[in-house]
Amino acid sequence: MRLKSNNPVYSRIMNSDEYQSYAGEYTAATYGGVARKAMFFIALVFIGAFGGLWLMENNPALFINALIISLLTSFIFALLGMVVPRLTKIFGSLYCLGQGMLIGVVSLAFEAEAPGIVMTALLSVVVVLAVTVTLFITNVVKVNGRFLRFLMVFAISMIFSLLLIRIVDLIFGGAIFSTLLIPISALSTFLATLYLFFDLQRVYQIVEGGAPASLEWNVAFGLVYVLIWLFIEILRLLFILGANRD
Repeated sequence: MRLKSNNPVYSRIMNSDEYQSYAGEYTAATYGGVARKAMFFIALVFIGAFGGLWLMENNPALFINALIISLLTSFIFALLGMVVPRLTKIFGSLYCLGQGMLIGVVSLAFEAEAPGIVMTALLSVVVVLAVTVTLFITNVVKVNGRFLRFLMVFAISMIFSLLLIRIVDLIFGGAIFSTLLIPISALSTFLATLYLFFDLQRVYQIVEGGAPASLEWNVAFGLVYVLIWLFIEILRLLFILGANRD
């Protein structure tokens, strides 16, 4: 028996060629399988981070080239990993390695200015994840149609608001964006947390819906993608708050 869902992302995956190609017996997705694949992607982020720092120390020229390639390809890798489930393992891995390299450099710079901030950000992500999972499994927060509509409206509003602020700054030469850094970072962190609920719902629907185990890669990558985003937003928010306090 498979669960039905109005979730458009879930429906797209379940109607994909990869899912439909499993007409007979297949291994179904499990929570343990998703967790293991998420840990795999997280491990690649750390490998990219520490590997990038090692490369920066021992071969700066190669590091710069690798960093530029990562910056230019990260969006494409993430997009392919998200929308093409059968390619998620490959492009999700490339994305995590590249983002890990970028995160390593950014974390080093932030740590130099505010010692201890990286560990604080990491622990904050763990806490946010734990709270989010608890609220999700206890049904305190329900990812239903109303939640998805709010998420969509909030995300679109954030994008257009940031674009408008940037345009106003460019035209009038103001510093509105800099002035609003704290609320912008706080709202971005909140948005990332909302997407974390969304991805937990995807995991639930894939597993409970009896989808093939190969789709574990897709939902695991979506989860890790949001965790990376959340870490960057929390790191930035902590740095801004610390700078203002000083």
